[in-house]
Amino acid sequence: MATFYLLPPRACLDDALAAFLGKLLPGLPVPADAWDRLAERVAPPGVYLVSRDDLPDTTSLPAALADGFGAEPGDRVVEVALGGASRGWVLTGVSGAAAA
Repeated sequence: MATFYLLPPRACLDDALAAFLGKLLPGLPVPADAWDRLAERVAPPGVYLVSRDDLPDTTSLPAALADGFGAEPGDRVVEVALGGASRGWVLTGVSGAAAA
């Protein structure tokens, strides 16, 4: 069973990471690929970090995760909101999902 973290758009992630690093290491430049490099190192096997802009707007969320990232029934999805509460659910099929 895999876990998919559905993240805000990449520009929001880049801005949030740059703000954090700016506070932690003031004056140091943030590399343009900082988010991508962090995501590669943070996610363990079976965990996928998916930016909203990596999904098409034309299909349902479960179908987009299945088609683009190989999600299957029983996989967990965590929708992350910057500054807000996250919402988690489990895929019950490609065409729909049930709240967890």
